[in-house]
Amino acid sequence: MNIPNISRVSSRAALCCALFTFLAALTACSSGGSSGGPSGDFEIQALPESLALTEGNSAGINLPIEIVRRNNHSAPISLSIEGATPADDAFITASFNRQSLEAGINTAQAVVRLAIADLPIMPQQRNLTLTASDGTAEHVVTFQVDVTPVDAPDIYLLVGQSNMVGFSGDGTRNATLGGPDATNPRIRQLNATPNDQFSIFVGEGDFTSIARNVSTPSIILAEDPLHVPLDPSSTSGKSEDYIGLGLTFAKQALANTTRDIILVPAAWSGSAFCANDQGPPGQWNAQDTDNPALGNTWLFDRAVTRANYALQTTGGILRGILWHQGESDANDACAPSYAANLERLAQELRQNIVADARGGELRRNDSNIPFVIGTMSRGIDDRGDLSVFSQPKQQVDLAHRNLPNILNAVALSNHDDLTPANGFACGNTTCVHFGADALREMGRRYYAALQRALAQ
Repeated sequence: MNIPNISRVSSRAALCCALFTFLAALTACSSGGSSGGPSGDFEIQALPESLALTEGNSAGINLPIEIVRRNNHSAPISLSIEGATPADDAFITASFNRQSLEAGINTAQAVVRLAIADLPIMPQQRNLTLTASDGTAEHVVTFQVDVTPVDAPDIYLLVGQSNMVGFSGDGTRNATLGGPDATNPRIRQLNATPNDQFSIFVGEGDFTSIARNVSTPSIILAEDPLHVPLDPSSTSGKSEDYIGLGLTFAKQALANTTRDIILVPAAWSGSAFCANDQGPPGQWNAQDTDNPALGNTWLFDRAVTRANYALQTTGGILRGILWHQGESDANDACAPSYAANLERLAQELRQNIVADARGGELRRNDSNIPFVIGTMSRGIDDRGDLSVFSQPKQQVDLAHRNLPNILNAVALSNHDDLTPANGFACGNTTCVHFGADALREMGRRYYAALQRALAQ
């Protein structure tokens, strides 16, 4: 507001004029927006004082609009609604029963909706502006809405091989009260069946069978190790005492959501895109291939099956996909095709997992569903030195680092420094596996990367 410098006015007439201008400006500010023009020929009547908007509610809020015209104003008046800032405007849409008010028509109805955001949101207030313009003058009113997040849990899919399963070593879990691996009542998981290739996952049909994939009860309190089912007769939780990165990841995510988190474990130790004698009977190829080195699609199909079940059972929203894999493909036969296989996997998971409350339009290969990749271990201890990658392993590592430059909403979680030299012991069997402290740090880094994936 430009307030005249009254001390410089030298005549009574000028003083009166200055006071009049000041009062007019003050009145315009107190009405919630700027004047309808130099002559004040139209203005927006007062809007409702209390407005509430729920994320994802298709009904939105109805906003009655009334325009007051003066001095025989008859020009068409156009209406628009937008956020006062980019943050206020995010995922907001507005529709009108009539967006242009011709002469003699002075009322309209707007519906304001808030689509479900890519990342969970917290309860908040949004400042929106309603603008009425006749092409020469305009009147702007700012109004406030109280936003409630969508009432649906946040779902994350965990895929890959042993480091996503978690091979921290026996006895490394610290789930005591207040311990880093303690359970949290707001973090749950799909109660997935064991990675058993002898009695559960033997043939192709087993990998898409709900009965073969999901134990009873199907959704339980998330507890390490996530890929081990809970015995329904147990009164003390899971007996195994090693960890992965998923639970720490979820604890980081809790700070930015009011909803429960559901983790969907679908990784398998030793798994690859290539057929692997030391791995499971299923592979990660997202599509059938003629490449004789590559295997089948069974693990991809199993991950989609588990994600679909969790989404449909809980009504949740797919918030991200976490991938850690590569060691089993780091050989001369498999590494050359790894980058293309990984890109296809990320695209096809986004397209093939069932639609959630965000709608089917998000099921496309470039959608804003974060896909986070983790780098492989470079640890050194008395069991071996993994600090220098072989040429095939370098190809796999480069594919990990390049994918964020190729696909939308992809980010890298870098673990090059999580080595014994920096205080992070290796895990079970060799340094190919990260230890417990490293896996907890990886969980934190995966969450930071997931946020970066949508900040590009």
